Amino acid sequence: MRIGLYGVSRSGKDFLIDCLIKHINQKQKHTLFHVEGSSTLDAISKRLFSKPLKDTSEEQKEQLRLRFCDEIAGLNNGFASIIVDGHYSFPQNNGFKVVFTDKDRDLYDSFFYLDTPANKIIEYANKDSDKKNVASMTEKEIEAWKNFEIDALRDVCQAQNKELIVLDNNMDDTLSFFENYLIGNTGIILDTEKIAQTIINEHKTVIDRYTNIILLDCDRTISNNDTTYDFCDFLGIDKGILKEIFVGERYSSYQFFRAAKLYAKNDSALYDKAGIHAAGKAVLNCPLINDIKNNGSEYLSIGITSGILKTGEIIQSNLEFPQIIMGGSNINTDRIIVSRSVKYQLARLLHTEKKYVIAVGDSAVDIDMLEEADKGFIVAQEKTSNGVVGYFKKTRSKIMQLAYSQYCYDCITIKEGVFL
Repeated sequence: MRIGLYGVSRSGKDFLIDCLIKHINQKQKHTLFHVEGSSTLDAISKRLFSKPLKDTSEEQKEQLRLRFCDEIAGLNNGFASIIVDGHYSFPQNNGFKVVFTDKDRDLYDSFFYLDTPANKIIEYANKDSDKKNVASMTEKEIEAWKNFEIDALRDVCQAQNKELIVLDNNMDDTLSFFENYLIGNTGIILDTEKIAQTIINEHKTVIDRYTNIILLDCDRTISNNDTTYDFCDFLGIDKGILKEIFVGERYSSYQFFRAAKLYAKNDSALYDKAGIHAAGKAVLNCPLINDIKNNGSEYLSIGITSGILKTGEIIQSNLEFPQIIMGGSNINTDRIIVSRSVKYQLARLLHTEKKYVIAVGDSAVDIDMLEEADKGFIVAQEKTSNGVVGYFKKTRSKIMQLAYSQYCYDCITIKEGVFL
């Protein structure tokens, strides 16, 4: 496996990789090898042009990037995986110069992004005499740089049916995630396409009976409230921890792995009690539920939750709706976790099965699923999502809004019901 790790200058990619190499290879020898991006490019430059990378022209740099990809593609050193630290872009003229190439896109099997806080990047840059240009940037400028790269790389990955996995600076959870990702010693699936295919395979007999599918987010869609917070209240988990995990509305597999690892610190009996408690606190979205029950008899309803699976199962049992509920929120007991990419992959794979897909959700976790669906609907509960507002401001979207609450998004078609 070839892994590309991206992040802006001075985000700490080398330090992270050094920690990964030590941790992973102690667990299982010859698992992970680091190819240093800048030093390897410099060596190739000296070999081809007889001068260091910093002295090459822009045209020569472009040649070097392509040659670099060719050499990495041909590398065979006995390690199961290699990881390369790379750059997607650099600030230029109040914008960004993209140095990422099509060969980079095709080279890597997996893409990661290290999302280091802007203040830390400035702190690290001040300690490096070669990166004073980064140190002179404001936190707002660095955040804009990161967001540009994350959005662009997510689009690149989605076009290849891959996930951009966004990391933070929590070293323990990052090491744990990579251990599961590369060695797989817990049985949990982290590849989002495989997760979506697993969901379909487990329910294929039922799915095959329907031509039409409706995919439903659970928290703040089937229920008006976020029952995950009630689950956390029961367990005494500070909501601030969840906000820290999902800061910046990063909803990749890594964030949901962190949450599922957090929930798994409780024994299974207590986890179940918390899930039951949260289900009892659910405020049901009766207009949506009744609409689908009364008008969607030709549709198979699938609840796909990024929240607490136990809570979703209790709600389903009480309502006899939706017909299928899927998710994963405990790394000790569940085989899967549901990220933004999993929801998208589920809608995409159902299309490959020749299904007509409607999808309903409420947040940025659901956006790609809603766009992939034949008809996608957003609901607004209590308040609108900042991530969704930002998405609609910069994207021409086909997503419509269901008129189930007083809250709404600007400039989006409003429908009174799913089937109207």
